[in-house]
Amino acid sequence: MDKCAFLNKAGIGLSLGLTVSWGVFAESNTQPVIATSIKPVTMIVEAIAGEHAKVNQIVSNNASPHDFALRPSDIRKIHQADTVVWVGESLETFMEKVLVNGNKFDSSIEWLTLSNMTLRDFAEHNHGEEHDHEEHDHEEHDHEEHDHEEHDHEEHDHEEHDHEEHDHEEHDHEEHDHDEHEHEHEHEEQDEHDQHAAGGHHHEGVDPHVWLDPDNAIVLAKAVTEKLSALSPDNKTHYEQNLTVFIESVESAELKINGVLKQKEALNYMVFHDAYGYFEDHFNVHPVDVITVNPDRKPGAKKITEIKTMIQQGKVECVFTEPQFNPAIVSVLLEGSQAKTAELDPLATSINLGPLAYHNFLLSLGEKIQSCD
Repeated sequence: MDKCAFLNKAGIGLSLGLTVSWGVFAESNTQPVIATSIKPVTMIVEAIAGEHAKVNQIVSNNASPHDFALRPSDIRKIHQADTVVWVGESLETFMEKVLVNGNKFDSSIEWLTLSNMTLRDFAEHNHGEEHDHEEHDHEEHDHEEHDHEEHDHEEHDHEEHDHEEHDHEEHDHEEHDHDEHEHEHEHEEQDEHDQHAAGGHHHEGVDPHVWLDPDNAIVLAKAVTEKLSALSPDNKTHYEQNLTVFIESVESAELKINGVLKQKEALNYMVFHDAYGYFEDHFNVHPVDVITVNPDRKPGAKKITEIKTMIQQGKVECVFTEPQFNPAIVSVLLEGSQAKTAELDPLATSINLGPLAYHNFLLSLGEKIQSCD
């Protein structure tokens, strides 16, 4: 069955009498080249582009953008692209510098900076981990104060002896050091200006997993449609038709998920890391807790004890792991309990690309959360 027939069978596109442009080549040979950062971005870009653009993804499907490092081949993909579509610096820290160096920042689409986005802050969920970290910092601070007092005492004796000796030398070097400092300061300001003159925005504390909100996916799809239409005007009609079908498919998925999760608002589940807030807010389901906010940082001993207590008390029915990270800590947390475990994938690793990829991704998340009870 071809893609158009599949869409028609699914009831998507028929209501508007549209023919999806997947598999139908444009009259023009123009093929924009689009570099995408991660698979969720690729799913949306390809749904709009169809066969009328070449899409090259940077981060492989089984890798995490949280700790990804660019290879020379990845940098070439970015430099050779007509436009780059990425989430934002707070998720893909490896992207901004290469975009600026390759003069691609102006032409890129940074999802987090688009108008009409729904953004959430996940800092509020980090209280337990911040507390562990603050206790550690407090100990270091006490140690530093003690060292500082001892060091001050030694320096005081030494300074009285050397003061007259060094006054003349310090005076000679003051003006030279001042000139060097001004030069370095100007250089740093210029570097910062070069990196952010193109309108870059940093979103510290903002949850970057924006693709898990269907409304945000539509915002990106519209931006991609506009960008591709500008790059390849001959294919504008195809892109616009694909946008209409995409929006209809997202709305169809929302209806199904709302039906599936309607009675599951009190489901007692826990997720590996705080990646699903947009989906949970949109569909009004919420986890008991998260194991970690940042998957690169292991939870502290206090946090692990709290989670194990909740599980042992039967307050958690299911704990979700992720394919991108080692689930060993989940096994430790579940030891001796009746709680279930299942895999929840925020990066859509197992979803096949195609015009319904994002639609299928949303449905898979809803079904996984509903079934883990």
